[in-house]
Amino acid sequence: MSKEHFAFVKRSFGMGFVPRLFPAIFGLISGFSVFYFLYFFGAYGIQQGLSYSGHTHLFRSISFGLLTFVYLTAFEGWIQPKLTLTRPHHFLLWYLSLVVLGSHLIFLLFNFFWNWQEWTLRSYGLIMKEFPLMMGLPVFFYLVLKRIAIPQTPTIPFLTFQSENGKDRLRLKLRYFLYANSSENYITIAYISDGKAKQHLIRKPLKALEQELSAYPEILRTHRSYLVNRPNIQAVKQVKEKLFLEVQGTAVPVSKPYRQQFLKD
Repeated sequence: MSKEHFAFVKRSFGMGFVPRLFPAIFGLISGFSVFYFLYFFGAYGIQQGLSYSGHTHLFRSISFGLLTFVYLTAFEGWIQPKLTLTRPHHFLLWYLSLVVLGSHLIFLLFNFFWNWQEWTLRSYGLIMKEFPLMMGLPVFFYLVLKRIAIPQTPTIPFLTFQSENGKDRLRLKLRYFLYANSSENYITIAYISDGKAKQHLIRKPLKALEQELSAYPEILRTHRSYLVNRPNIQAVKQVKEKLFLEVQGTAVPVSKPYRQQFLKD
């Protein structure tokens, strides 16, 4: 697909679809897929005749598809917007959870049609295997559709610095964070506010803070007591065998294990 064609498709979808309809579209695509695979391909080894409950193959196939449509539309439309999903692995876990939930709902409905005679590990394992396989294509198609149709607005990353007891908390934009300096069990957070360098003190080990900020490659350890936000480094100074980073008038020391990453640029 050429860039011009892709842009045309994106404009068309962007004009034709309202974001609030996407949960229903997700449910519809998935529900139809389940119905189609059950009715035309006999997924789950579904029986063609009447079930123990007296329902036909067509009715049962429609019921499984309708169940899929309802629960996916409800969860994607009402539950997901209330969650804080900001990173790719959050969305991955969300859609995996939806598939796992659907597998169990399908298992319950399956047993209803067979008067709970299929309450066995064999039947459970079969549905736990086949439902995720059926959902792979609908979920992929839905995510691609959302990617094309909904404009991607850049998000401004915020950092949250919070003490272990949760009483002291500082939230600021990534670009305003300067460095963190630890002393015993306390950390001094240096940052920019109203054009001035300020500090905030929290009680937390520096190692714990480093792990919390591991998703931000800009934040580097320079010393056993320091973390620094690389874009805010104004100068790298070497005095004899000692290396320092100048950050808003503060000389941040760099110990030997971390020197190379600042000298190679």
